[in-house]
Amino acid sequence: MKNDTRNFLICGVLLLAVAALPFFTNNFVIRFATDILMFAIMASAWNIIGGYTGYASFGNVVFFGIGAYITAIMMEKGGMNFAVAFIGAGFGAALFAILIGLPVLRLRGHYFAIATLGVAEAMKALVQNLEITEGNSGIYLPMLNLSVKGQYYFFFYMMLGTLVLTLLVTYFMLNAKFGYSLIAIREDEDAANSVGINTTYAKTMAFALSGLFTGLAGSVYAYQQAFIKPEPAFTVHTTVKMIVMAVFGGMGKLFGPLLGAFSIEIISE
Repeated sequence: MKNDTRNFLICGVLLLAVAALPFFTNNFVIRFATDILMFAIMASAWNIIGGYTGYASFGNVVFFGIGAYITAIMMEKGGMNFAVAFIGAGFGAALFAILIGLPVLRLRGHYFAIATLGVAEAMKALVQNLEITEGNSGIYLPMLNLSVKGQYYFFFYMMLGTLVLTLLVTYFMLNAKFGYSLIAIREDEDAANSVGINTTYAKTMAFALSGLFTGLAGSVYAYQQAFIKPEPAFTVHTTVKMIVMAVFGGMGKLFGPLLGAFSIEIISE
């Protein structure tokens, strides 16, 4: 309990310092910090299925791309505002995770990893050939009606808020029966099944949560870029970065992916 309190105090101080960052720096640093927060969200989301549940997904970028494209289609084709598109992107990605999770989560180990990678590549090919996504031409999103500085602030705080939401939901999940079920699955799925844990439900919901937060990150990214196309939205390189950050910071740890994202992005830059 003392360790949890100490970790939360440290993380709270760090997040407050990050929240104040835009007022003391230039646009380049704000944009760079926004990218770090985006990868921290995605690494934390991957950690739910890969770190806590023990299912190493190599296709989580599919949720990022789906979130980005749902946002683009809802705003450009449907004329909706970003708030509606943001929520739709998260729940759309979560629903997709449930649909593919029911069959794919029957696999384990490297079979599951390869299957999720295949799903991501298949979705990328599908998006490249659909009329509503405008194929490789991409979709332009409406521009945010703020000053340049205001835009930097908006996207920075959207990413920061989404990261805080991801961490809070993960924390409360871990301290509930559902979280213990995920850890039991990671340690020994057959034993978890034998003691009455509904492993299919737990795994699928973990995958859905992972998809939800990754989709939200993709939504903010699409609006920030004001243009989205298949290649950056569904590139496997993004999934690799999520995994490396989670592993580097500490898989199965609440703040591990956050530490990994900050460390690797700063070193890389």
